[in-house]
Amino acid sequence: MPVPFSEAVDFVTLGFHVSDAPANRMARPHRHDDIEITVLEVGWIDYLFGGRRIRNEAGQLCVRWAAIPHQSIDFAPGGIHYSLKVPLAWFLNWRLPESLVNRLLGGEMLIEAESDPGSSDLAMLRRWHAAFVSADRVAHRMILLEAEARLLRLALRLPQAEESSATGGITSQLGKFERMTVFIAGNYTRTIDVADVAATAGMHPNSAMRLFRQACGLTILEYLTMHRIWHAQALLSDGRLKIRDIATACGFNSPNRFYAAFKRIVGQQPKDFRESLRPRP
Repeated sequence: MPVPFSEAVDFVTLGFHVSDAPANRMARPHRHDDIEITVLEVGWIDYLFGGRRIRNEAGQLCVRWAAIPHQSIDFAPGGIHYSLKVPLAWFLNWRLPESLVNRLLGGEMLIEAESDPGSSDLAMLRRWHAAFVSADRVAHRMILLEAEARLLRLALRLPQAEESSATGGITSQLGKFERMTVFIAGNYTRTIDVADVAATAGMHPNSAMRLFRQACGLTILEYLTMHRIWHAQALLSDGRLKIRDIATACGFNSPNRFYAAFKRIVGQQPKDFRESLRPRP
């Protein structure tokens, strides 16, 4: 089960990202609203995750919902730590088996060694990192497709439990902040407001806004807008879609609000962002 929020937990904003970095100790726990897939090159890392100490050995695939506070507290020196971060909303849109979704959103860290002959999760993460730094949008799509397939393979190996809605039945097991983040991730393309988000946690809107800002340093509306802009960035990679239609598909009821939010978060206008994705000679 997720531990209650503590002021000693940092919230960071990441989104789709692949990194490679030496294993290290974290000075304090942090959290971010992504599904995180990691593989360690050599040695081991000990995590505090949701109040539990868990060891991740080299070569093992480690999957977690990073909104659960986590911290690397000890490690064997010399290993490179590869990590893929996928926004929660993208993960939910994959419609993976609920046996997997419910366990991750319920606060479990899933660890597995690849059992298929000739397969290597370490080689897969190395390939994803090379593709990510290439800044090739087709290569980025390959990363997401392979990640979805790998998680499906993991899900098929899990013991099957009675299934319920990935964004509904599991929320009774989550803390209030986590319930609100799951609701936003599953509904950000619809017209929702602070009262809708607060209701999913059984809270008054004012209390929900205070808790949300305390938990991650963002307002509910800022967090909702961030999800919508992440979705817009993905849709802008398709040159056939009109920007006005993308704004509507991402939950914005006004093109002007979409343009202003996109410029504020991304640092450039949607048309300039789309142009930056086009292949160069």
